Amino acid sequence: MANFKGTVFESTRMFVEQKFGSDAPERVLQQLPRDDQELLRGVTAIGWYPVEPVLRYHHALDRMFGSGDYALCEQAGRFSAGWAMNSVLKMFLRFRTPTWLVERATSVWGRYHDTGHWRISSNIPQRLQGDLLDFAVRDRAFCARLSGWLAGAIELTGGQDVNVVEKQCVMRGAECCSFVSTWQK
Repeated sequence: MANFKGTVFESTRMFVEQKFGSDAPERVLQQLPRDDQELLRGVTAIGWYPVEPVLRYHHALDRMFGSGDYALCEQAGRFSAGWAMNSVLKMFLRFRTPTWLVERATSVWGRYHDTGHWRISSNIPQRLQGDLLDFAVRDRAFCARLSGWLAGAIELTGGQDVNVVEKQCVMRGAECCSFVSTWQK
């Protein structure tokens, strides 16, 4: 299976703490098998970790605090996009376009994930299609997280009324996960 950089989990843990309280990340952890708990308690931002415990954490989060539709995982992804940028960079990003940011972010995908790569196309203003190819993860919670991350990244550059739809998904038999993003200036 795949591995993620620790920042994927760390941003989710911070999201859970901010949204549900300081004890919430531990309460979610307690829903996982003991091995997952031990591994995730020791995560550092710079380490590499197996994807399965991180995905099980997202599913436990959705069961505990969500409504079963993975919207909470999408919110965690949106939070992660904002968390990944520092305040100085956010000011700089206001002068860039959503397409610019998403293209740059997807080009560094390999720094945070050890499988998959993106193909980005944008031939219509305020519309972007991103296809995630050769990604070893097959998980609805993570697809929701990616949708949220893309929406959050677009908002960071001033995109408003952002809509991200996963048009194709490997979970539904497609060759790749394909996200279409639209926004207003």
